[in-house]
Amino acid sequence: MKKIIFVILLGVVGFHSCQISGRDKRKVPYVLVIGIDGLGSHGFEIAKTPHMNELMKNGAWTLSARTVIPSRSGPAWSSMITGATVEKHGVGSNGWTVEEKLLEPVFKSDYDMFPTIFGETRKHHPDAVIGTFHHWDKFNNFIERGVCDVSKSGGSENIVTEDACDFIDKRRPDLTFVHVDHVDHAGHHNGYRSEGYAFAIERADSLIGVFLERLKRSGIYEETVVIVVSDHGGFEHSHGGIHPDEMIVPFLISGKKVKKGYKIEHPVFIYDLAPTVAYLLGFELNGYISGTPLIDAFIN
Repeated sequence: MKKIIFVILLGVVGFHSCQISGRDKRKVPYVLVIGIDGLGSHGFEIAKTPHMNELMKNGAWTLSARTVIPSRSGPAWSSMITGATVEKHGVGSNGWTVEEKLLEPVFKSDYDMFPTIFGETRKHHPDAVIGTFHHWDKFNNFIERGVCDVSKSGGSENIVTEDACDFIDKRRPDLTFVHVDHVDHAGHHNGYRSEGYAFAIERADSLIGVFLERLKRSGIYEETVVIVVSDHGGFEHSHGGIHPDEMIVPFLISGKKVKKGYKIEHPVFIYDLAPTVAYLLGFELNGYISGTPLIDAFIN
């Protein structure tokens, strides 16, 4: 009888140890990604951005990250959230849906699409709280259905910010992804070096301040990594080409375990986002991705 009891106890301890070691791989409890559609790095030359400047001062950053070709929203956001380039994930236009895809992805998840950071987080951390909030309603087409606790569109940057902040307050999510679209709207209507564009960037910067304040009020600011990224910039009144104003975007990382005032000197691509988030949450993505985690941005 003693031997049987010993074996059972050993099995329980062994299982518990495996569970703990899996969680121990996580670098931080919370990740917040704020995506500003249409924010080219040239915007920092013409707009006042005190909150993003503060993130750069207290974190790791580059204003020389590159988007994908074509420099359009659907292909670019898909590259960000999958970690793969267009020829791999197959999202070549803003109108892509999983039912009407023209080019099959080189690798599929159970959801008939290239896996995103949301689906992969759900797979590796089944109990994770995940939320996406997007100003552009088509953004939801690029996410596996049903993997997020909340995946919600909003008609303005204000609504999206309010919804996401309420979610952070109430749920303390492991991963929150926010997309705001008004900067790109301003670029299309007024030009991507116009006063209207600069004003829209300053508005986006003020919303980042709202998020930072809400994280502090929620008591998780010190345990969170905040990442600010963009899908593309713009040239004159459009985007989709390879002009530097279209291709060069910011990539800012700040928060727990992030180096302070660290300028990332090596090449950075927007598809480095998903593997970086996976690194923070303690797992690796599939072997078909194009990006790499920006490990040098963090304190070992």
